Amino acid sequence: MPEPVRLVTWLQREREQRVDGGLYATTQILFSYNSNHMEGSTLSPEQTAQLFDTGALLPSDANNEIKADDVIETTNHFRVFDWMLDHVDEPVNRDMICTMHAMLKRGTRQELDPDRNVGGYKILPNVISQLVGIHTALPEDVPAAMEHVFHLYASLMDDPYAIARAHWMFESTHPFSDGNGRIGRLVMFKELLRLDTIPALILDQHHNLYTRALTSFPDEPGYLVDLLLSERDHYQQLVRQLAPERISYTYNDQWDRSSVTSSVRNPYVKDRWDEEELRRGTRS
Repeated sequence: MPEPVRLVTWLQREREQRVDGGLYATTQILFSYNSNHMEGSTLSPEQTAQLFDTGALLPSDANNEIKADDVIETTNHFRVFDWMLDHVDEPVNRDMICTMHAMLKRGTRQELDPDRNVGGYKILPNVISQLVGIHTALPEDVPAAMEHVFHLYASLMDDPYAIARAHWMFESTHPFSDGNGRIGRLVMFKELLRLDTIPALILDQHHNLYTRALTSFPDEPGYLVDLLLSERDHYQQLVRQLAPERISYTYNDQWDRSSVTSSVRNPYVKDRWDEEELRRGTRS
C-alpha cells in the first residue's frame, strides 16, 4: 500500500484527477452548502451538488425562489476552496483574507456597492444579525484587531481551545461588510489543513448551537470548543470512509477546561456604541 499523504495533498490529487464522489467532491459540496445556507442561501443540497457537478441548475418541481447572488456565491465558494487548497502553507494575513473575500463576492450585487468595499475591510460599522446584542470591531479598529487574529493563527497548534479562540476572534472582529462567517470558516479549515490535522466543517443543522457557542464563548468557551470537536469528528469519519488509511494526520481531541481561568474578551470590540456609531451601523 502506498505511503499515507497529507490531507491537503489528497484533496488536491482528487481535484486534479476529477474523482467523482471522492473526499474532495464531497467536501466541496458539503462545505459550500452548509456554510452558505447558514448565511441564508436559498439553494438546496441537491442544487449545490448540481452546480458543483455540472455548473448548472436543473428545473425544480417546487416554485421556490432562487436568488442569483446565491448561485454566484455558491459557485464562488467552490473557487475560494480551490484557491485555499493551493495556499494552505502560506500565512494568514490581510492580503490572503481580502483575496478570499473578493473571490467570494465576485459578480454579486455587493461588488458594485462602494459601501460594501468588497475585497477590503469594512468601512461602515456592522453587527452580527444572528447574534442579538453582539457588537463587532468598528472599522477604524479592524486593522489592529486582525493583526491580533493573524498572530493567533501564526502560533496555532492542534489545541481545541486555541482553535476555537482564533475562530471566535475572527468572527467577533467581523472584518468585512458581509461574508465574515464563510471566510472565517474557510480560514479555520485552511489552518487545520496546514497543521495536518482534522479540519472542522460546521453543519447547518447545528446552526443554532454554533451561534450560541459564538455568543457564549467569552464566558463559556466549552460550547464552541466542543462543537468544533464534534464537527471535526464528523469530518474524520468522512476521511476514514472515503480514503481509508491513505491520509496521514494527527488529531488532538482533548482539552483542559481548568486551564481557562478567566473570561476572554476581544479588546477591539466595544460593549456599547455611541449614538453616531449606532446610526452608522449595519447588519451583516
